[in-house]
This record gives sequence, structure tokens and C-alpha cells, in this order.
Amino acid sequence: MDTDSLKEKLQEAKENLQEAASDAVEKVKEVATDAAENAQEAAETVTAEVKEVAKEAVADAKEDFEKVSEKLEEPAKPQVKAETPKAAPTGPAVKLPTDRGLIKFILLSFVTFGIYSLYVFTKVGNEVNTVCSKHDNKSSMNFIVVWLLSFVTCGIVPLVWYHNICNRIGAELNRRQLPCSFSANTFWGWCVLGMLIVIGPYVFIHKFFGAMNTLNADYNIKG
Repeated sequence: MDTDSLKEKLQEAKENLQEAASDAVEKVKEVATDAAENAQEAAETVTAEVKEVAKEAVADAKEDFEKVSEKLEEPAKPQVKAETPKAAPTGPAVKLPTDRGLIKFILLSFVTFGIYSLYVFTKVGNEVNTVCSKHDNKSSMNFIVVWLLSFVTCGIVPLVWYHNICNRIGAELNRRQLPCSFSANTFWGWCVLGMLIVIGPYVFIHKFFGAMNTLNADYNIKG
């Protein structure tokens, strides 16, 4: 083989290698572009869900802050002796809280190393017994006892407690025909399976407090 033929073969091989490299680069660019688009779409979906939950939580916190501000700014009213007999009070003598919110719960639980969360769920259990027991003839266990039993039952007792109390709340909401959908499915869907998306348990707590606020408000009026 003469020198010219050898040079021609080498030049042809070089061109083939350049063409193959160009094709490989184009394919890599296409794959990278598709992956970037898919990642951006997934990020936008998760961001939208997080924004929605955060918006609801901020709205609740804002409402709580406005209520406190109104109470602080409201001037003291002089006591005036009533000239006519007062109407008999309606509803129970002891009013149940209707202003629990997610942001306050998270902050106070954090600064008290979880003690506030134990206090809140203990109070909620007592409130559910107050509102529901005379209708469903059931009684939820004290949450402090539930928390202690969780250490010897590998966390099974708390799961059973949440399941039962969520069903009791949902049944009482339905009995009172209140516009709030809540049940044990809310707990298993958001708090348990929702841990896969991190924010699920916080969504459950938000819904849990919303259901209890609605139930307590109705109880405060009707008993």
C-alpha cells in the first residue's frame, strides 16, 4: 500500500471517528435535556403542594395573630348595670378551644422539646371524650399513657389511638352535620403514608386541628 492510500485511509477513519463523536454528543445532550425537563416538572409539582400547605398554615397563623391583636387593642368597657334580666346562657359552661393552629404547635413543640405536643394531644383526647362519649359510649385513653406504652409496644399503641380518635371525631362531625370531612383514613393517608413526602404529617396535624376546632365550636354553641 503506497503512502497516498494510507493517508486517505487515515483521513477517512478520522472523519468517521469525528462523526461518531458528534452523534454521541447529540445523544447525551438529548438525554440530559429530557432528564432536566423531568426533574423541573417534578420539582414544580412538589413546590406547588408545599406552597399550598404553607399558605394555609400562614393564613391560620395570621388569623390567630389578628385575634390576639384585637383583644389587646380593645379598650376596657365600663360596667353598666343591666336594667333587664339577662337571658339564660346557651351551651356548656366550660368552652372548649377553637383556635389551635399548625404554626403555634410546631414552634412550641420545638422550644419545649416535644412536651407541648404531649400536652395538646392529652387535652384533645379529653375534649373528644367530653363531646363524643355521651353519644358513642366510648372513651379514649389518656395520651400520656399512650406515649408511655409506645416504648413497650414498638409504637403500635399510638397508631391504634390515632386511628380510633380520628374515627370518633369524624363520626361526631357527621352526626352534627358539620361541613368537615375527617376520619381514620386521614391519619393513615397523610400522617403514615404522607411521611414519604416529608410534609404529610404536618398536613395531617393541620387537618386534625381544623376538625377539632370545628367540632369544639359547634359544641360550645349546642353542647
